[in-house]
Amino acid sequence: MCMPTSKKATRLSVGDASSSSEAILANNAYNNNTRPSKEETKHIKAVTSTHSNHVRNTKYDLLWFLGPALICHLLGTPIYAIYAIGIARIISTRLTITMHYLFFDKDNYLNKLPQKQLEREGDDYMVGTIVHMFAQIPLQVLFPAMFFSDASVIGVSAFRAFWAHIFLVEPLYYAAHRWLHLPENMKSMHGFHHLSISTLPSTSLVQNFHEHFVYIAVFGPAFLAPFLLFWEMHWTIIGAYLVMFDLINAYGHMNIKYRHAIFTSKYSPFQYLFYTPEFHLGHHAFFRANYALFMPIWDHMFGTWRAYEKTDTDNILPAKQQDFVFIGHNAGLAHFLTCAEWDIYAAYGPFRTFRYLPYQVEFLFCNMVGFFCRFVMSAYTCSRYMINDKLIGRVICICRTPIDYINPKRYSLVNKDIVKLIKSQHKAYGTQCFGLGNLNKMKQVNDGGQLISDMVKSDPYLKDKDIRVWTGDTMTAASVYHQLTDLPDFDKLESIFFIGANGKIGNAVCKELLATRPNLKIKIYSLSHTLDHPNVTYTSDLADLLNHKVVMIGKQLGSRKFNKALAPARGASSKKSELTPYKCRLILDYTVPYIPIDLTGFQNIEHHQIAVLETSPNTSNFLKGHFDVGFGLEQHQIYPCHAGCILNTLYERDTDEVGEVCVTDMIAMWKRGLEQGLRNKPLKF
Repeated sequence: MCMPTSKKATRLSVGDASSSSEAILANNAYNNNTRPSKEETKHIKAVTSTHSNHVRNTKYDLLWFLGPALICHLLGTPIYAIYAIGIARIISTRLTITMHYLFFDKDNYLNKLPQKQLEREGDDYMVGTIVHMFAQIPLQVLFPAMFFSDASVIGVSAFRAFWAHIFLVEPLYYAAHRWLHLPENMKSMHGFHHLSISTLPSTSLVQNFHEHFVYIAVFGPAFLAPFLLFWEMHWTIIGAYLVMFDLINAYGHMNIKYRHAIFTSKYSPFQYLFYTPEFHLGHHAFFRANYALFMPIWDHMFGTWRAYEKTDTDNILPAKQQDFVFIGHNAGLAHFLTCAEWDIYAAYGPFRTFRYLPYQVEFLFCNMVGFFCRFVMSAYTCSRYMINDKLIGRVICICRTPIDYINPKRYSLVNKDIVKLIKSQHKAYGTQCFGLGNLNKMKQVNDGGQLISDMVKSDPYLKDKDIRVWTGDTMTAASVYHQLTDLPDFDKLESIFFIGANGKIGNAVCKELLATRPNLKIKIYSLSHTLDHPNVTYTSDLADLLNHKVVMIGKQLGSRKFNKALAPARGASSKKSELTPYKCRLILDYTVPYIPIDLTGFQNIEHHQIAVLETSPNTSNFLKGHFDVGFGLEQHQIYPCHAGCILNTLYERDTDEVGEVCVTDMIAMWKRGLEQGLRNKPLKF
């Protein structure tokens, strides 16, 4: 169904906050009373620039983690204490990060998690724990009583460690922290930690490698001093201290505001004895204030305390507002592993592939997980984001996995779950606009969303609620069309090979190409003939793709089919492209998820994912928040079907967008996307 003329949305602009110092000044967590001045932040860019290109090789992390076991075996010292402490610290850290995302970051669209920061912290947050595991080995060898005294000393050892922390670790840390902020130490060590402007719990563990040894010297006295005085200590107390230390340190790096008179009143001793996240966030904001560890009294004593208030969450739209829902589903085990709740560090970037795990096994496992999930929930609520500073969108996934979309007997169950979700969201939030993601609009499942539209219109509760159901396929077709026509020398192209041209998107793209490029020949890989045009021919031989310079893929085929089709020419590439026995140079793929083709032996063929849009966060307020998390894309990227549904919401489309793609709408939809700062992801040849 083609769309009617709708109201034009207003585009707003925001400032650029690309560099570290500018990011601090532009951070919307500041208010006028706590915003750092340019004078206070002029040193930041020079300090952080020395660390900004840091990349750590994580290939051997598992071997480093297992290293202490080998050394302990050779030295004859117990390993259980080392690994019990190390594993407990890792688990507690991961649980803290998960809880923080669930309860704070997921719905806070004004505090977006930067991809570069997540990648850096994901590479480094466990380094300190592993370093401490190695450091524990010589201590166990030299002072076995420090770890393996009788269990009867556990209680008194905890008491001694507590007071050692207060009277030794706290002042030592304050002094060491100020020392680390000397310009030469900031550039060589501590500046790496301060690359994180908007902090996460894991930021507390991310340090320069050499700085970890500074902290061993600072924190060690909490249990080393009592041991040297009384010659008794227990590894459980050391482990409990380190886990508690990690948790309290992570609490100080949570990007949240927690205010209570017990911590803020000048008459309360707790203002000086225990900190709040805003206290340490002020340190990351001002750099030269709030140096203390957990007890702000040291900053009050030495005149380095400074008030700081986080205000970004003051302007968040009401929790009950939800103007649009994009309905997704699970796409396999790799998709599970990119859920921010499970692994915040994998929230961006392509899905991880399981090269040695057959898809059948992966899908069966996901099917089992989905089966048990449906006992406790019918859908899972994902991230919340803001549209053009006035509307709220949300991604919600029904508990369905790939097998549900492969087995025709389950199609009706999928459709019922979608309608059930629509009904529940309207009852809870009054939401009227819904988009269908990926397989939820598959032609075999519900005729491209048409069946969902019909079910909504016939539902006793929903039929008079003005519910709109959209696929977003118009925007996808527009994206694919423009990605193809924007290729260099496209006007000189004689033919293309098209896999999946009989689908909704492929059909619309072919029709537009035939209308605008009357001389272009299209060879379609299919047994069914749906396009009747002199320039369109059909083939059942996949190997024929090698005879066309450009290949379009809009339908997923098994890797075996591609391998068989490419086998005769594999290895026949030449440095001089005109000498190759095949014409193919470029494969453009808009299938979701994108799965790279094995092009080993084809030096002159490139395979690129297309139909991915980039937003313009520095010039447009179109989207804010985590609209891009868990989709297998880079930060600030979005699939055009998702973007198309959001545009329909913004421009108040009052009809459904289901079934076949309306070709005349493609240009209009593309113009609207351009108005909101959307662009096709550039191809790098």
